[in-house]
Amino acid sequence: MKKIKLPLLYMASFLCSILPVLVYFLVNFDTYVNTTPERFKLLFGAVLVAGILIVKAVGALKIKSGIVFFGVAFILAYLLESVVNDILIFSFLALVGEILSVIVRIFIKREKEKIATQKGEELIERALNKSSGRV
Repeated sequence: MKKIKLPLLYMASFLCSILPVLVYFLVNFDTYVNTTPERFKLLFGAVLVAGILIVKAVGALKIKSGIVFFGVAFILAYLLESVVNDILIFSFLALVGEILSVIVRIFIKREKEKIATQKGEELIERALNKSSGRV
């Protein structure tokens, strides 16, 4: 269970980020996909957003260049054009998801600290057992 807890917390962080927006999107799905080209654009946009969120949940998302940031923003705006009308709602739901994700990341940090402490204690115990209690 100890080895499974940390990956489950990472998955929970990812789900907290995406779930509020995903639920609202699925409720209003018919409104967003009136034509076939819109469906394909939304599909590619959703795949791109999911990829960004996965990288963010792992903690590896580091965009330092303004060109890359605004390039990604432009591509997402183009691909998700049919949902732009609801951007206020989506941004609020994304904010709620991010707050939930931060809460889960606090638990991740605590779990990592607990694992590091346990490993340190195990190393000390092994050293004491190896030296027959003499230090």
